[in-house]
Amino acid sequence: MTARAITTRWYDQQQHLTERRNHRLNQLIVLNMHLDRMGNASAVLLARDLVIYPETTVLTPALAALLRCRTQRPREALTTIGHRLGLSRFAPTTSDALAAHLTRTRR
Repeated sequence: MTARAITTRWYDQQQHLTERRNHRLNQLIVLNMHLDRMGNASAVLLARDLVIYPETTVLTPALAALLRCRTQRPREALTTIGHRLGLSRFAPTTSDALAAHLTRTRR
């Protein structure tokens, strides 16, 4: 639940991995033309769970591992998670959902 909440917030606020997610969304729209039509909800919302799924599945075990290993500092945890997400540089602000979560759970 926490990983999904974090990746959903990243998606909604267009933070981290935006290019990757936009590529996935465009692929879904091409393969499912009904997503591109105007209706009650936009493709961005309809396909959100599918688009964020890869990062959610990477983040979930990383967060679980951090719960077991409470000695790791938030900055080290962010570096590890950034590496697992395939990001060469991952320096979220303190208001970022993941950074805020790590700060709260490390106290």
